[in-house]
Amino acid sequence: MVYFDEQSSLNVKLEHQLKASLTSLVQRGCDSFGVFQGLLLQLDEETVNILVKASSAYAPNFKSVPSFSTCVPVDNCFPVNSAKCSTAFKQWFSTYFNAEKYIRGRVHTLDGSQVCLVFINACPEQSVNLDKLSLLDDCLSVMLDKFHLEKAETNQNTLYEKLQSVANIGTWEVDLTTNALSWSSQTRLIHEVSEDFVPTLETAINFYKEGFDRDEINRIVSHTVATGEPWSATLELVSAKGNSVWIETHGMAEMKHGKCIRLFGTCQNVNKSVQLRLELEERRREAEAASKERGMLLSRISHELKTPLNGITGMLQALKFENKENVRMRKADVALHSADRLLSLINDVLDYTSIINGEFSLKYSDFCARSLIEDILDVFKTKCAEKGVRLYAVLSFDENTYVHGDAARISQVITNLLSNAVKFTPKGYISVQVTLKHQGDVPILLASIEDTGVGMSDEILSRIFRPFQNDTASASEELNGNGLGLSIVNQLVGKMDGELEVRSSAGKGSCFDIAIPVEMAVLDKEKQSDVILSSDLLSVPLNVLVVDDNDINRFVLASMLEKFNYLPDEAENGEVAVQMARAKKYDIIFMDCAMPVLDGVSATKIIVQENLLPKHGRIVAVTANTTPEDKTNCSNAGMADFLAKPVVQNDVTLQVRHALNAKSVTA
Repeated sequence: MVYFDEQSSLNVKLEHQLKASLTSLVQRGCDSFGVFQGLLLQLDEETVNILVKASSAYAPNFKSVPSFSTCVPVDNCFPVNSAKCSTAFKQWFSTYFNAEKYIRGRVHTLDGSQVCLVFINACPEQSVNLDKLSLLDDCLSVMLDKFHLEKAETNQNTLYEKLQSVANIGTWEVDLTTNALSWSSQTRLIHEVSEDFVPTLETAINFYKEGFDRDEINRIVSHTVATGEPWSATLELVSAKGNSVWIETHGMAEMKHGKCIRLFGTCQNVNKSVQLRLELEERRREAEAASKERGMLLSRISHELKTPLNGITGMLQALKFENKENVRMRKADVALHSADRLLSLINDVLDYTSIINGEFSLKYSDFCARSLIEDILDVFKTKCAEKGVRLYAVLSFDENTYVHGDAARISQVITNLLSNAVKFTPKGYISVQVTLKHQGDVPILLASIEDTGVGMSDEILSRIFRPFQNDTASASEELNGNGLGLSIVNQLVGKMDGELEVRSSAGKGSCFDIAIPVEMAVLDKEKQSDVILSSDLLSVPLNVLVVDDNDINRFVLASMLEKFNYLPDEAENGEVAVQMARAKKYDIIFMDCAMPVLDGVSATKIIVQENLLPKHGRIVAVTANTTPEDKTNCSNAGMADFLAKPVVQNDVTLQVRHALNAKSVTA
């Protein structure tokens, strides 16, 4: 029976072979000496380990026994035979091995340990026994030398396999005389085949991707077989599991009498490095395209800036020497118009660059959809009237429809589309249809802007959403515009997960359809209790101004104020409001923000800067744009509070109470 130490790191197959050989050797020794027990001992400083035991029926009965002495070398702690040992050692030997006589062989090395043969009850006085033991030691030495060589080779192969795995490199070999192909384990892993897969030269080549890669490996192999020249190539193969794998393959030939008899080489998985290289190449192309686009963008911006700048500087220079009032006014209007175009271009460029540079973010809030669209339409009514173009609008939702979205960007999209329609429609009409529909559980804001303008050809339509891709063939600089408006619209709609479609024919007008997903928001009208004004407060006189370009909105606010017997003055735009504030001190001004001629924020700044309000006076914003940015702009302009359209009685009453309290304190 063999007792081999399982803590050994030997290869399992070699270990089993060695056990069998050592057992046979010990048994042959017992037969030769005519004894029943033979041992192969491993001698440590503290223990004696029984590695091989001829018979389990005889002592020792343990796998390990305490060593007699911790001194080295072995000859000092385990004498060569019983005739040369001390009385103490004889006692130790008898205790554990249950015998008086023994002979020990030479000391050998096994896996770094000292081992020796011991035969129990073999007579040390017989010289023939010593000769037999010497022969057994020679056999043992040969066995152990063979084992150490095979183990070293096994370890080398194991290390080689590990290195292949770490580097992801597999090896292969083709014997062209028998057409036998062998793959290493790593080569099998790269090809993702099973352990029992038997590769052939044909099947190996068929793993390469059909087309260029397979044709190239066929060409390379044929050339090497014919010439003996080695190869190196990076090609793509498709594994047994259908995965695409980039490999770097190297091959060499063994020639005999001018004929190739063997091919051998390596294949390395370089998928990550190739994918990285391809990705870097794609990014390089994108960077070059972006650089080229930026260069064209800067060139076009430079060109576009020249026109309004020329208008501004030319007219300002002409004004210095102009004495006629009507001509001076006309030239001033041209300069102001050019300044507006310059500001519009700058704003569009800033918006566009912030979007493409990833510095753009949406800002969501609750807002009244109808009020937002009505404010936009109010601005364009005047512009359409000036050109003699009719403006139709159909809003298919009531005034209490509140949604959650980016009001400022939705407003910008519709404003840009309407501005585009007005610009390219010299006559006829512009139609705006806005509705709210549900697709499943998702509310969708649908808007359609149609015009009877100049329209677009298919060639223009193909590039209409690219920056500065306007109709450069047009003789009218006004019709060309700056070319950024529609590009910004397309970017914004995409950012809001919406869709944008355009239909147009040259000479027959255009129609832009947008669909933007939003969320429904419910206005909580009961969030505040009813505001009560005492009779004492209502006895205080109050000068009120309502500023709004929409006469219906002015009428609604006036009706709410008349409830308290206050008859407000009215202004249809910011410029008129400033003039009225210069003529009269108002205690409270309800100021719309989006108005033609002069908007509410600009009008507020003028009123505050010129100190046109009384000490207790206040300006309250009334608008459909309710984003935090809008509120900040109103506050920075000097507005005291902010009302979202459509306004409700309770909010107006609360503002009146603030104004009355402030006036009462200062009175």
